[in-house]
Amino acid sequence: TLFNAGVGNCYRGGEAAVLAKTVLEQFYPMEDEVLLYPGHDYWGTNLRFTLSLDPNNRAAIEAVKEYETFAPDEEFPTNDLALEKKINVFFRCKDPSYDLQEKVFQKTGTRWNPNSPEGFFVSLRALRDKW
Repeated sequence: TLFNAGVGNCYRGGEAAVLAKTVLEQFYPMEDEVLLYPGHDYWGTNLRFTLSLDPNNRAAIEAVKEYETFAPDEEFPTNDLALEKKINVFFRCKDPSYDLQEKVFQKTGTRWNPNSPEGFFVSLRALRDKW
């Protein structure tokens, strides 16, 4: 499942490796103009998770500011895939920032490997499950 700034959890029977394959091979290649309509409002929480690992992510910082302007009874915010690729750490597995690489390594011992973005994704998913 794809949510704004995040993905679904896997601890209720899903497999993170399968989710990684879906996100990286099915969602990531889609056109940047594709709009996302979330079924749940996890935007704020997911953005805070992104910033906990990638604190200098300018797009995520701006998205948090925008999110904080929404009233609680407003409709969930939508965004396009272009923004998602900047603010969603699970979309950044093919080309993570240095900060993101280092934070994940500090917390999991997993180094980013350009030949295995799926492994990095699985490490991120495990961190998010406990966050």
